[in-house]
Amino acid sequence: MAGLYLHVPYCRQACHYCDFHFSTQLGTQAAMVNAMERELAHRWPEPLPMNTWYWGGGTPSILPVPLVRHLADHLRRHAPLVGSGEFTLEANPEDVSPQNLRLWKEVGVNRLSIGIQSFVDQRLAWMNRAHTGQQARDAVKRAQDAGFENITVDLIYGLPETHLGEWQDNVGQALDMGLPHMSMYALTVEEKTALHHQIKKGQSAAPKDERATEDFLWVRQILRQNGWEPYELSNAAMPGMRAQHNSAYWSGEAYMGIGPGAHSFDGTSERRWNVSHNLRYIRAWQDPQVKNNQDEAHEKEHVTAIERTNERIMTSLRRMEGLSRTDMGAYSAELDKRWLEFVQKGWMQSTDDGWVLSDEGLLWLDTIASQGFAAAEDLGNFVS
Repeated sequence: MAGLYLHVPYCRQACHYCDFHFSTQLGTQAAMVNAMERELAHRWPEPLPMNTWYWGGGTPSILPVPLVRHLADHLRRHAPLVGSGEFTLEANPEDVSPQNLRLWKEVGVNRLSIGIQSFVDQRLAWMNRAHTGQQARDAVKRAQDAGFENITVDLIYGLPETHLGEWQDNVGQALDMGLPHMSMYALTVEEKTALHHQIKKGQSAAPKDERATEDFLWVRQILRQNGWEPYELSNAAMPGMRAQHNSAYWSGEAYMGIGPGAHSFDGTSERRWNVSHNLRYIRAWQDPQVKNNQDEAHEKEHVTAIERTNERIMTSLRRMEGLSRTDMGAYSAELDKRWLEFVQKGWMQSTDDGWVLSDEGLLWLDTIASQGFAAAEDLGNFVS
């Protein structure tokens, strides 16, 4: 079975660093939910059970109560969640109200992902976040009091003009909350974002690699000391509390995407993605029986054996368990040759089971992974 990702492409305001697909024009939310429901019914006229549901965005917590109920009911008809499967909803602190918490409980949400990013008001304002540090603390406490036990928070490190002590305080506050999971992302500057424009104009300092490196190495160490598992490049959890939906994705399992900009993968050889444009997506699903509308709604591609191998290398090296020799088969001997220098540097450990990156090696993930990528000439000899 697959996991279902549902993309809710709305935000109250645009974070300066974000390049995800979203809109701050909220007037089309009802039409968007209707389009999502039509996509669901068209793709799965017969129910297709799912292991996990993940509502991301954008900001899913921004959806009004009636639309949340309507969408959840439609999902249950066409993509029912198996048993007590993980149902994650991304929420911003300003949306974590008693009313919304009751609603999310009623529709089956059992895991909240709260986008805190920082507890420092100055940094939140610089990122153009809509909440304050106190609102973030209150949101977590309110969710816990409402009975949510599986809560994760997002934090961003490597911000310009910060120091290690500030990052240590942010992580310390999150640890003191008794959370079972955290996602921690290095600030990146993506083209066409407000942050990219500000840096080009000299209106903002650019992040420095040394700042992010110091934060990254420290947090991996301190989490282990506190009994956590840094089980993926950007994620850490208490034992038994890893994110099921994302873990399946990193393991190469099938996932299905609904909504504008959402991606799907059948687990073997086909990938598809929906158009990243709200109005075009809504228009395409007004009449899903019209082929031209279908052509406008999404694109798809065949994933070759080489591409699957290289994606497995990249996603596996991000994880604590690393890359398995079983997955690589005869190609393992070639990888041993290509990665010998990284093993000798201490960035990678090579065992009878596979390869695992050290914390320092994770800083060089792209370089190490690309050094191992298969090419066309490897197909017949190594990659099946």
